[in-house]
Amino acid sequence: MHQTIFTDPEIGLPEPIKKAAIEYLPAFLAADDAKTVAIQALLIARAFHADGSFQQVFTDAEPVTHHYQINLIRSFEKNVQLLVEKMWVEKSNEDVKDDILYRLRCFCESMRQTDEPVDYVGLIPECLGVLHDVVLLLFGDQIDSSSFLEYAVRIDPDFGLFWYYLESLRAQAALSTEKARLAIFLGVYFLANF
Repeated sequence: MHQTIFTDPEIGLPEPIKKAAIEYLPAFLAADDAKTVAIQALLIARAFHADGSFQQVFTDAEPVTHHYQINLIRSFEKNVQLLVEKMWVEKSNEDVKDDILYRLRCFCESMRQTDEPVDYVGLIPECLGVLHDVVLLLFGDQIDSSSFLEYAVRIDPDFGLFWYYLESLRAQAALSTEKARLAIFLGVYFLANF
């Protein structure tokens, strides 16, 4: 990934976005211990403009954490569903929209299930796939170009950071359970509030 766009003085990005791209995200991806993963995830969340409520993902009080996570998933599902449904697409992409909505619903149902613990490692590919495909619907095939990150950063630095975050995660071979959990909730948080 091309981090240099985040340090380009011509663009003049806000410091939290620069730090998230250059420091926090690489530290999050490289971290082996749960404490460092949690600290870096919280710093990334702040760059995504998460208020103090995101800290509830880390709370030891299980009912509080579960309630916050369920509400976050509901907000994410509602916002992404509205975004996708309202998006105008070519007739040839109608099936893609329907597929995204179906996968979104399945992903959110898996995240909300309470019968057994959520399989975050198993769900991360689906989460990243849904997030990627929503961006694909928004911008089309240009997301595959080498200049899309720069374009995204220039049109909206927050979205550019999100795209960089998403593509960095998609490039990872495997994530630990806790890293996968936090990675999912960071992506969900961003689009729940987009």
